[in-house]
Amino acid sequence: MRQSKIQELLLSRHGDRIDPIGVLEQYPWLAQRNLDCVLSPDNGGLLCGLFMSHYFGWNVKGFYDGKVLGLEEGLRAEECIFLDMEVFRNPIRSVGQHMLLYNRNQIPANWNHFSNCLSPNNLRNYDGTHDFRLNYPFGTIHILIGILWLAAKLVVPQSAITPLLFTDGTWMNLLGYTEIL
Repeated sequence: MRQSKIQELLLSRHGDRIDPIGVLEQYPWLAQRNLDCVLSPDNGGLLCGLFMSHYFGWNVKGFYDGKVLGLEEGLRAEECIFLDMEVFRNPIRSVGQHMLLYNRNQIPANWNHFSNCLSPNNLRNYDGTHDFRLNYPFGTIHILIGILWLAAKLVVPQSAITPLLFTDGTWMNLLGYTEIL
């Protein structure tokens, strides 16, 4: 059987696979119970919030669109985990899926501000200059499911597959990145 282009590309590099156990060791707060979170105000953020509140008891305490933060009175951003967005502040914990690094050969001096940010492209050291064709093509909910399915004892019903493929334009991304198929 012929391998897809994405399989060829991934197998030609070392360390590209994301190890869920390693991710949970690096970001142990991801599987903790009863944490407070802030969501991006779109379908991806809402799905992440529903998933984490249902399986881990997380509490939605605000929304952030990248410009305006609406946070429950008395809470500080550092006390929350931001879902479906990457936050460029070291004390802030966040989970997203966007390509963040432009060129890994020219890493900014303050790149460590993403040290508490779980991002599949950062985990694999992917950048826009060298690896855009390997850009993580799914939404944040998919990386959460992929990492936490065992801890959540998750069984995804067949009826959920189609809606999950349309989250954050995943289906259109897959059609647009035909090199990965």
